[in-house]
Amino acid sequence: MGMRMKLVARDALLDRMIRKDFSNRRLAKYAECAPGTIDNLLSGRTQAVNKPRTAELICEALDVPLDVFFVPEISNNERHSAARRKVPA
Repeated sequence: MGMRMKLVARDALLDRMIRKDFSNRRLAKYAECAPGTIDNLLSGRTQAVNKPRTAELICEALDVPLDVFFVPEISNNERHSAARRKVPA
């Protein structure tokens, strides 16, 4: 799967959505993702998006730099693969 983008400022995201008059559905449409993705991020059911482009589009819609809301996160599968590659034979 590779790189995920972890949401690190849920309250700030919600506040910015309110200020910019974005509903969950409107933001999802702009970010080219399912409305459930935005619902899950805002409710805390999920803490990351699998596609970095989704995080980029969310931030673009709300006119904030990417690193205000998201940080890169390596998936567990990728982390385990990297650890196996580093183990000496």
